Amino acid sequence: MRTLIKDTLSEVGKTLTIKGWINSIRSYGKLVFADIRDRSGLLQVVGGKDLGALKLESVVEISGTIRSRDAKYFNDKLLTGKVEMEVKDLKLLSPAAELPFDVHQPELNVSLPVLLDYRTLSFRHPKVQAIFKVQEVVIDSFRRALKAKDFFEFQSPAIISSVPEGGADVFKVKYFDYEVYLSQSPQLYKSLLVSAFERVFSVNKIFRAEPSVTTRHLTEAISLDAEFGFIDSWLEVKDMAEYTIKFILTEVADKCQAELALFNVTVPAVPDHIPFIKLREAQQIIYDRTGRDCRQEKDPSPEDEREICKWAKETYQSDLVFMTHYPTKTRPFYTYPDDANPKYNQGFDLFGRGIEWLTGGRRIHDYATIMEHVKEWGIDPQNIELYLQSLRYGMPPLGGFAFGAERITMQILGLANVREASLFPRDMERVDTRLSAQNKKAFPSKTDLHQKLIKFLDDNKTVYKHLEHEETKTSEDSAKARGTKLSQGAKALVMFADDKPVLIVLSAAQKLDNAAFKKQFKVKDLKMADAQEVEKISSVIPGAVPPFGNLFNVPTYVDNALLKETEIAFNAGTRKASVIMKPTDFVSLVNPIIGDYAV
Repeated sequence: MRTLIKDTLSEVGKTLTIKGWINSIRSYGKLVFADIRDRSGLLQVVGGKDLGALKLESVVEISGTIRSRDAKYFNDKLLTGKVEMEVKDLKLLSPAAELPFDVHQPELNVSLPVLLDYRTLSFRHPKVQAIFKVQEVVIDSFRRALKAKDFFEFQSPAIISSVPEGGADVFKVKYFDYEVYLSQSPQLYKSLLVSAFERVFSVNKIFRAEPSVTTRHLTEAISLDAEFGFIDSWLEVKDMAEYTIKFILTEVADKCQAELALFNVTVPAVPDHIPFIKLREAQQIIYDRTGRDCRQEKDPSPEDEREICKWAKETYQSDLVFMTHYPTKTRPFYTYPDDANPKYNQGFDLFGRGIEWLTGGRRIHDYATIMEHVKEWGIDPQNIELYLQSLRYGMPPLGGFAFGAERITMQILGLANVREASLFPRDMERVDTRLSAQNKKAFPSKTDLHQKLIKFLDDNKTVYKHLEHEETKTSEDSAKARGTKLSQGAKALVMFADDKPVLIVLSAAQKLDNAAFKKQFKVKDLKMADAQEVEKISSVIPGAVPPFGNLFNVPTYVDNALLKETEIAFNAGTRKASVIMKPTDFVSLVNPIIGDYAV
């Protein structure tokens, strides 16, 4: 019978069998000490040369006698630090190959791509395991919080027949002789189920074909969704969301003390009531605090999210803050317009430690009103017929919300990248392994980069100017053709940082300070791509590259000086057309890495 390592403490003097991985080996001549690891902990074993001949991470079965350690050799860092096993019989169940990096150090000193390339091995590190133990509690406590409020759990389909709201960020799937899509959200399904079950929730995978290489985006994510009926106000929805996140954070604080300690963090601070503020009020506060004018923007930029979280922390000692009442026409057709001012809706987002955690709000439940919105938003009713049935045959006033499980985990633990909080992250560059390493022919693009850019801007309802002009070959020529200042030009340089392609963007009136860039972003080697490399990476010739590295799958770096301009201008995938837009919109769409590296 196998004994778990944690249970050996009370078995001194007995002969037991343990099974696990070799976590460390220390040889002292004929005497060999090893730490054996199983799911419950570590145990030191003492054996001979046959033990010393094994490699780290090999899987073994060991039988031996549990004995007390000499007091001077107690290890207070281990649960089993006062006992050890004297090896009687050793069986090698599975040998391990040479490890690509040392997984037994307190910190994994490898880059995130390497960590993901060897995902099987990285899972064995205590800090990586801790991430997903926290995430397990997040998801489980979400379930228990809502079950305590009489919510019914359902599973939403991943394949949908149409994309009611349009948009380019959906994955198309060949489905027999038809074209279908991977679901971006269970929203319409959870809403229609309210008409039958009244209170529902789901733990779902959602899919977003966002052309984005950022620290906060994934193409496949876990969405924690809830919806309920018979509400009197959108405030009830906000309050239910607040109850749920407080329940989650309390459970994490209670059940994940060891995991939080590994990262030297505490759960976000939350007062008795999470503060909430309207979008326009928040933008005025940001303007007053920073001088950055975002007061007419439809959504907060990442920089705005960070600033309003700073304000909430300083003003209310809260790491969380709700932002409410977004422009109605910029939100989904089913979001309920505010009675006092229908230009704004009764929707809200929850931001935590500088990033969005949740989105929610009240939904339209009246059939006549929803049909007006369907027409106004240009939606084909046939594409949402199943959803419309629920309103046609009686729907109570309703609302709901959705959390991102990976983002919550990321922000609780202070992780630098959301990929660290995904067991098997999917993004533009990776599906288990790096797509570029699979030697598969890339799917041919159906549109050129200029068309792709314009469609991307239109799909995101971006305000911009599109100009056609004579071919320009210099930044000065481009500024003259556009009628803009040279400093407003967004010069996009395709370069290699430690042999990885990047897009470095700065004002056309400035030059790149290589040394400053390398120092700021810890880059050892930085070199310019040649003309052939530029075309291979971006699909366009030098001088035509727009500052949207997310459209051709490379990270984008932007110098701060450019973002201080009232407008920025750039060649839009061709030397014969330009786009002029607000830098705040640009940052919101690209979510670039911002720094100071131009002179």
